[in-house]
Amino acid sequence: MDHRRNTRLMVVALVVVVAVVALLPALIAYRYTSPEQRDTFVRRPWRGWSFVVAALRVPGDSELKTSGQALRKADWLFEDTLIEPQEVQLLFVTADEPYAFTQDVGGRLVTAQVTPSYRFIWEVRGTVPSSAGGASGSRSLVVALLDYETGRLLYDVRQDLPEDVFEEPAPSAPSAAPGSSAPASGAPLPASTP
Repeated sequence: MDHRRNTRLMVVALVVVVAVVALLPALIAYRYTSPEQRDTFVRRPWRGWSFVVAALRVPGDSELKTSGQALRKADWLFEDTLIEPQEVQLLFVTADEPYAFTQDVGGRLVTAQVTPSYRFIWEVRGTVPSSAGGASGSRSLVVALLDYETGRLLYDVRQDLPEDVFEEPAPSAPSAAPGSSAPASGAPLPASTP
């Protein structure tokens, strides 16, 4: 009886170890990648192994090793613009193949394709001026893709924005009070002498 119990315990332990070894890389990949990619690791947990292998082979001199570094770079890239980077997610892409995505920018469906130097890309999401954000204007869009290894800007949403988004509105002329004779240009009247 004691022998059977030990055998069952060993079988259960072996099944748990195999499950952990098989699923642990998928859980790691699930934790560190973009929400759009997480379902891939749930449906195909063996893909987690390729993520772990790629993570272990990351070049040591990579420019953007953390999400904080990537967000600081995005903030710097869009520093004097109306684009506000808000969050950064890691994308795990297929080796030696371009990565493509589609999004709605200002009511236009835009498809972009980039080729990173390594299998990791930082996806930067943020807000753009309301006239380019479609109906709601405050929707989160992909504003940039940054290469993990080189830090190079792979995609910039400004390429896909309508040209008039960044134009400053023309200043309106102050309206004159009723009965005054202010010039139409809004220039001040010359001072009168007493």
